[in-house]
Amino acid sequence: MKKIVVIGAGGKMGCRVSKKLMDAKRYDAYFCEVNEASIERLKAIGINTISKMEEIVPQADYVLLSIPDILIGKLSKDIIPLMKPGAMVIGLDPAAAYAGVMPIRDDIGYFVVHPHHPYLFNTERDEDGNLDFFGGKATQDVSCALYHGDEHFYAEGEQIARVIFAPVGTAFRVTVKQMGFCEPGLVESISAPLVYALKQAYEAFVAKGVPADALYSFLMGHLRVQFAITFGLIDARYSDGAILALNEAMSRIFKDNWLETMVNEDFVTESIMKITDSINKK
Repeated sequence: MKKIVVIGAGGKMGCRVSKKLMDAKRYDAYFCEVNEASIERLKAIGINTISKMEEIVPQADYVLLSIPDILIGKLSKDIIPLMKPGAMVIGLDPAAAYAGVMPIRDDIGYFVVHPHHPYLFNTERDEDGNLDFFGGKATQDVSCALYHGDEHFYAEGEQIARVIFAPVGTAFRVTVKQMGFCEPGLVESISAPLVYALKQAYEAFVAKGVPADALYSFLMGHLRVQFAITFGLIDARYSDGAILALNEAMSRIFKDNWLETMVNEDFVTESIMKITDSINKK
């Protein structure tokens, strides 16, 4: 059984992947954490043995980095030299690989995976009866990239991805750059501000006297239909009145060159450099 080590095992993502590894029993799993509150979170999910990084990393076949993007450059300089030849480091976000902040060794593999989370129209629930937004109960897809190393590392990385983010539907193979275009490019720099603006507009209409519960219900139902129409999930079209309102609003809300400005490799790269703090080291 191959050894896998989770660095930052008690963080938000770390706890989820650590529990998946513990429950799956597909790998000989070890968990590294230094934060006391995070260690308590691990104990709460049944992980009571915390390994020392400098002792377990040299034995590991896989080292999974579940640490903040801004720290990966600094910490990987301590972690990667400890790894044995033929091992593989796994990142859970493309930013560090995209920014090139990790030391590169030709005798180990570098793999990146990021979960897509369950679809917007998902209705599956967790063991507490809550809708599963992050994955773990509901099926989700993942994006995977081989950043550096021989091809066999990709197959091993995808296998691990299907365990730590189970249940997984499709594992899309992309490049690190393409994954960076997905996040932060699309989902953090474009869709998140749009959703945030939608919440601001919702609150502004509530302030004008519209009942909050009625407006929320109105919005959620219409969003479902609007996504279905706009992305071609159903054979339907907007009403003439809706098209008129949409076109009128687009020119008021968005600048003429917003796509060229936002869907731009230089902008995505700058964003990632800031996320990893590497922009301050150039």
